[in-house]
Parts: sequence; C-alpha cells; structure tokens
Amino acid sequence: MNTPLDHSRITAYLLENLQQQTPAGATEWMQAQAVKIAGADKASPLFIAFGQASRYFPKEAFALTTEAAASAKELRKDWRPETWDQLKAARAYLVLHLNASDADRWMAQVSRLFETGDMYELEALYAALCILPHQDRLAQRASEGLRSNISTVFDAVALNNPFPAEQLNEMAWNQLVLKAIFLQRPLYQIIGSDSRNNANLADTLLDAVRERWSANRSVMPELWRFVGPFIDDSNFYLIEKLFAQGSELEFQAGMLALKASNYTPVRKLMERHPEISRQVEAGEITWDTVGRQYIPFS
Repeated sequence: MNTPLDHSRITAYLLENLQQQTPAGATEWMQAQAVKIAGADKASPLFIAFGQASRYFPKEAFALTTEAAASAKELRKDWRPETWDQLKAARAYLVLHLNASDADRWMAQVSRLFETGDMYELEALYAALCILPHQDRLAQRASEGLRSNISTVFDAVALNNPFPAEQLNEMAWNQLVLKAIFLQRPLYQIIGSDSRNNANLADTLLDAVRERWSANRSVMPELWRFVGPFIDDSNFYLIEKLFAQGSELEFQAGMLALKASNYTPVRKLMERHPEISRQVEAGEITWDTVGRQYIPFS
C-alpha cells in the first residue's frame, strides 16, 4: 500500500519553489486564490483561478536545484516536478486546495475541470495526477488522457509520471507503452517500466518486430526493454538477429535486454560482445543513455 500523501507539505513545497522563480505578485495572487478555493462550497473559484493562472505564471521551466528535485521524491515517490513548467506547478497548487473530504463531490468537481479544460490546463491536470487526492479513483481519467490525439496531453500522463505504473491495469498499461512506441516518445521517461513488464506486452512487441523486420523496417531500440525478461526458445532467434544486423545503439539495447533475462543461452551471446557487456555492468550504458541517443525515425 502506498503511503498517504501529505498535501500540506506538497503545496508548501510548490509555493516555496515558485516564490524563488516568479514575481512576488504572482505567488501572492495564487495564495489568495487558494484561500478562496479552500473556503468555497462550489468549485467555481477553482475554475476561475485555474484559467487565470496563465496571466501570472509563464510556461517556463520549473527550475529546481538538485536538492529540491530530491526533496520532491521524499514527498512523493518518483515525483519529477523538475519536468514541469511554472504554470503547471501553479495550477497543481491551486487544485490541491479544493476540499477533498467528500470523495464523490471532489471527483465530480475535478471531472468537470478535466472536461472543460483547454490543452494547457489538461496538461497540468494530467501531470498532477500523481499528487492529487483519491488516486485510486483516477485510473479511468488517466486512460482517457492516454487516448488523446494531442501528444503533449499524452506525454503529461505517460512520461515522468509515476501514476500510470501504480494505478493502471495491465491492459491500460500495455496500451500506454504501445502508443508511446507508435508516437516515438522517449520510453526511458516512462516511470515504472521494469516493474510493469508482462508477457502479453512482450508478445505483442515481438509480433511487431517480426512484421517490421519482414518489411525491412527498423524498430525502436528501447522496445527491447519490455522484451528482455521474456526471452525464451520461441523468440531468442530475434535477439540473435538483432546482434547480427543491428546498429551500435541496437547492440546496447540488446545487451541491456540480455542482462534482464534468465534464459541460459543469452550468456554465450553476451560473451561475443564483451566490451558492451562490460559497459552495461559498469552502468555506462543504461536505458536512459540509449533513449537519449535515439533519434526517432519517420
């Protein structure tokens, strides 16, 4: 069971870091709106302030020191507010002041905010899923965000957000990964990938590999992350083919996949590439380094 979130500490954290980056008038306005939101019987003060926040806060990076970024993860496991902008942080601060004591009422009010928000407001809401109250009731809302045709809205749910790995069922999780691959998103920014690996996803991805290779098309190197633990007699030949014809980056991804496998024959394949194997063991090659080097193909 996840540790309950301390929303008072989270809002204090957001306020402190916004105060260091934005004019005093902006955070004073935000605090005044938060008081109205917390004391209101209806959600209208939140709706108004949520829209007006763009007048006070820019879409500039929510720049955090290394220490501040680490502190965020003490408040909420795997939270990455350093990937947000200042406007997202301000909107998260505001929505966290909505009275959540009545779960049904809170859900109805927040659902209206999702349903009426513009693109930037949706990005803020989806990015903040991981720090909102009643997280066990928000999985369906996250799934709706993943179906969005707006890539930045999809990214707000799928990337740098611990919510999906913790709350989505296997089918929804697999759809997230498959769409991220289809959209050529940076898979290394999907939090919890290794903990949510599953055989159904691996089988689907291996089918895609077979289809793309038969058409002489490449596959995204990071894809092999979701395959490694499920290498067996039925698919090992695909890994062998990867090492026979792949690029240097694909070799790196393949070696990382081999390291995640308990299938005995992978050891001999690893021995044929000792330098890449050494770099993986030393932490010089990781899924992050592979993802950062990858240039999406058309």
